[in-house]
Amino acid sequence: MLPHRHSESHPAGVRPAESGRRGPARVYRNDWTGLHPPDPGCWTPRLAVSTVVTALGGERLDLTLAALSVQTYPAHLHEVLVIAADDVALPEDPGGSVRVERVPAGTGAASACALAARLAEGDIICWLDAGMLVDPFYAEAHARWHHMRPDCVTLADVLSARDVLVDPADVAVMALSGDMADTLGGEGACADRDALLDATGDLAEADDRARRAFTRSACAVRTALYRAAAGEDPVGEAELADRLWTAGALFLPDRDAPAWSTGAAGTALPAPDEGRSRPPRVRAVVDIGGADYDMVRGCVDRLLDAGEPDIGVDLVADWEGERVSEEALLELRLVQAAYLADARVRFVPDPPRTGFPSPYLLQLPVAWGLSPDTLGLLTDRAERAHAGVVELVPESAPTPGAGVRLWRTRALARALRERCEGERLADAVAEVYGRYRIQAGEGALVDLTDPEACHYRSEPLRTGGGNAEPEAYGDGAEDTDTRPWRQKDGGTADGLRRDDENDEHDEGDGDGDRDGEDAGDGRIRSLVAAARASVARAARACASACTAPLRFMR
Repeated sequence: MLPHRHSESHPAGVRPAESGRRGPARVYRNDWTGLHPPDPGCWTPRLAVSTVVTALGGERLDLTLAALSVQTYPAHLHEVLVIAADDVALPEDPGGSVRVERVPAGTGAASACALAARLAEGDIICWLDAGMLVDPFYAEAHARWHHMRPDCVTLADVLSARDVLVDPADVAVMALSGDMADTLGGEGACADRDALLDATGDLAEADDRARRAFTRSACAVRTALYRAAAGEDPVGEAELADRLWTAGALFLPDRDAPAWSTGAAGTALPAPDEGRSRPPRVRAVVDIGGADYDMVRGCVDRLLDAGEPDIGVDLVADWEGERVSEEALLELRLVQAAYLADARVRFVPDPPRTGFPSPYLLQLPVAWGLSPDTLGLLTDRAERAHAGVVELVPESAPTPGAGVRLWRTRALARALRERCEGERLADAVAEVYGRYRIQAGEGALVDLTDPEACHYRSEPLRTGGGNAEPEAYGDGAEDTDTRPWRQKDGGTADGLRRDDENDEHDEGDGDGDRDGEDAGDGRIRSLVAAARASVARAARACASACTAPLRFMR
């Protein structure tokens, strides 16, 4: 096992804004405790709030609306949007600022919330389930955080009501009297959620566990952030928590924003969404512009065969052929033909800014091939160190600046929002999440500027020869006790060296040349070369006969 080394980090809490830097102070990971919002009633709101109440069953909608009718948030900045099923009874006078949107009976919570997100007019969406009771400061307590930072997801302190009043008028009187806590009680509605909050300092030390405390039945989020993370389609509660977290949101519970549940609403941690289609864990990006077919195959096939099976690959190039030569376009068409049937591979004109919704983004230069274990070790180190970026730093590189970086999408999204003019992205990520650097050793990367190293093909394409063996890495396939990591002093293979130098050192050394190949493998390569030549001749003939270039776009 490789020895553990903690990532570069900072003291917990808020990083002070640098001199001349605008915007909110930086929060390290999810430690929100350095933020100090104003007390309710001691500030002037400027953002509009849409409090969305979903009423899809038999909960007491009238009680919830009665509690919302006495909110301290300015009336001209506050609307109440009710998404009610057709079979839910509405109060005779729901209130002048209340909008009601009917949905068919049986509509799920995800669909109702998706509709509400489209209809909400406020800058902030404050979510509530029907049957929940809140004090007069509920909307204001949430909104004060969102005035400080646009990436907050504020979670109400969900409590279980001990006694429930029957008359909505009594609820309004109780709210105005300030006796809600004494009347309704202060017991937590979900023991597991309360235990998580207690164990993590109200999520300040939770890292990825913070997602488990999310409950859509009593929370608030900026409307723009919600729409960007959730999209247009209905999203289950667990998936929404994942998406908001991956988008870089700051999850924080507010004990000054209690919400009492009068039934089952809001009393359980989000359950896994059944039938949910999850994104790849790692979104790899390879810019293949200017690279020949063999180099691309040598890079991408090794990547698809890497130890991380849950991967998606974006190949970046001018697929329309508007700015490349005819020869380069032919190479691109060959690449498309090779991967068109692989659902893991996408052809994109520009690199994505983040890996969203995948938790990780891998930046891999096309001149490097990964050894089988390299990607798995990078993701393992990112998880163990909770690092925002893991940099694999080789001693030399086949092309200038050819370093390998694994970015945590959550950290990258936040750094992109907060980066100063002229600040390097890796430095901004290190400020908000920490950085982990690894010195690459012999065999960790394969230099694909060596033509022999480009002959690698993915496992499904290296069958049929019978005698062909998997590609060897490092000094020999029989040396099973070595790993592609190197100590600074050249010691044991499982040592690591810290590299605190600038990002320009993201360059690499790589071996991985095979010492030899058997006759069967050589015959396979000859057949592949002949097939490629035939495809190339056919493509040239077709290209010369057609007015438009060949396209094999997905």
